[in-house]
Amino acid sequence: MNRLIISVVILLGNLTILASTSHIEVHFPGAENQEVTVWTYRDLISLERKVIATTTVDNKGDFSFTTHNSSVQIYYFQLRYFRIGFYIKPNTDYKLEVNKTDFTNRAFYPKNVVGFLTPQFTIVKPSTNELNNELDSVNLILDDFVNKNHLALRLGERSWKLVDGLSAQLKQYTQRHSSPFIKEYVDIQLAQFRMMANQYGNDYIVSTYFMPANIAYNNPAFMSFFNSFWTKYIPSRLSYKIRKRLDSVINKTQSYQALSALLAEDSLLKNPALRELVVLRNIPQMYKSKEFDSKALINILYDISNSKYSKEHQRIAVNLRRQLQKLEAGNKAPGFELIDINSDTLNLPNLAGKYIYIQFWDDDCIECLSQMKYTKELYEQFDDIITFIHISLDKSPKDMMATIANKEYKWHFVYLGDNYNFIQNYNVDVLPRSILIDKEGNFIAWDARLPTQYFKDYFLKMINEKKGNLKVKRSTMLNGRRN
Repeated sequence: MNRLIISVVILLGNLTILASTSHIEVHFPGAENQEVTVWTYRDLISLERKVIATTTVDNKGDFSFTTHNSSVQIYYFQLRYFRIGFYIKPNTDYKLEVNKTDFTNRAFYPKNVVGFLTPQFTIVKPSTNELNNELDSVNLILDDFVNKNHLALRLGERSWKLVDGLSAQLKQYTQRHSSPFIKEYVDIQLAQFRMMANQYGNDYIVSTYFMPANIAYNNPAFMSFFNSFWTKYIPSRLSYKIRKRLDSVINKTQSYQALSALLAEDSLLKNPALRELVVLRNIPQMYKSKEFDSKALINILYDISNSKYSKEHQRIAVNLRRQLQKLEAGNKAPGFELIDINSDTLNLPNLAGKYIYIQFWDDDCIECLSQMKYTKELYEQFDDIITFIHISLDKSPKDMMATIANKEYKWHFVYLGDNYNFIQNYNVDVLPRSILIDKEGNFIAWDARLPTQYFKDYFLKMINEKKGNLKVKRSTMLNGRRN
C-alpha cells in the first residue's frame, strides 16, 4: 500500500509593486542554537526550492532574515522537523512568536504522517489588517461551508443555491477587507465550488481563468487551481483519438512542436501559450510513468526553455529540467552521511566499489515490511556486490528496533531522525521507495524496483549486459536458487 509523505502547503499572493525590503524577526523558544533554513519556491509548477538564508537561532531563541520582493510571496523557515510558511508583503516588517517547543519529545509526532509539522505561532507585527490573519478568517468560512454541505455538494442537491449563499457571505467579508489579494483568493475558491455545482463548465473555466492574459504565475491560490484542473490531463484525460498517438509523438519525435500540434486538436487547448503551460504542468507526472521516455520529456523541456510565448515558461522549463535530471540515471547521487545501528558511517565515498540499494520504510507501511524478507534473500545472494541499506522513517529508533528485533537482518539499518535534507535531496514522496546507485555513486534508478518486483532478474540482466565487469556469486545464476 503506497502512502504519501505529506508536507505542509501554504498559499501566497500576486500583489505586484515596486521591489522593496522586508525584515522578519522570529522568536522560537526551545529552538536555541539550532540551524534554521529560509527558502521559497522558484516557481509554482516545478516547486523547486530556492534557499534564501541559513542561520542559527541564538541562545535567546531569536533569529531574523531579510527579503527583497516586488510582490507578495510565501517564505518558509524550516528547523528540523518543523516548518512554518507565511505571506510577506513588500516593504512590510514582521515579527512572529512561535509557541515553545520541546525538540527532545517526539511523542506528539503522528506516526501515520512522515513530513513536517507546523507549530502554533502568532504574527504580532503587523498588528492590524495582516494578510495571513485575513486569509485565516476566509478559510474558516470556507471550511465551515464544506463541513456543513459536503454531502449536498457531492450529490448535487440544489448545490448552486448553496454556493450562491457562500458567495453572499464572502462578499460581505471582502467589503470589510478590501485587500486585492483577498478578493482574488475568494474569486478563485468560488470558481471551484461553482464547478462542483455544475454552474461553470470546463470551457467557461478555461476561457475565463486560464487564458494567457489571466495566468497569475506567482499566486499559489491561482496556481493550485490551475494545477488541480490540469492534473494528468495529457496522459489520461485527452480523448482516446489523441491519446493513442502520444507514444509516437513523445517517444519517437521527441519534439515539443510535434506534441503541441497534436494537443491543438483538443478543444480546451487551442491557445498555444496555454497549451505550453499545460505541458509543463504534466511533464513531472509523465516523467514518473513508464509509458514515456524520460529523455524525450527532457528534450521537450529544452524546446520550451526557448519559448516564444513567455519568459515565465522558459524559467519553469529550466527549473523542471534541473529538478528532474538530478535524479536521472547516470547522474551523481546527492551526497549523504548516515550512521547505522552498529555506529558504522555510510557515505558515497566509503561505499564506492559496490552497488547501493536503499529502501525507505516505517513500521506503519505494511508493504515495506513485507519486502524485508525478500530483501533478506537478495542480501544472501548479492551482499558481496551490493550494499543494502534500509532507512527508517519511524517516530523513534525504538520503533525501528522493535520491528527488526530477532529477524536476523544483517544489512545496514539507519534511523533517519531529523535528517529531512536527505528526504528532500532524494525526493522521497511515497512509501515504499527503493533507490539503486552504481559503484561510482551515480543513479541507476531513483524509483528502483522493489525486491518483489523481480529485482533479482532485473539486476542480473543489468550486470550481465556489462559483460562480466562484476564477479557474481555462481549460486545466483542457477535458476535463482541457492546451493
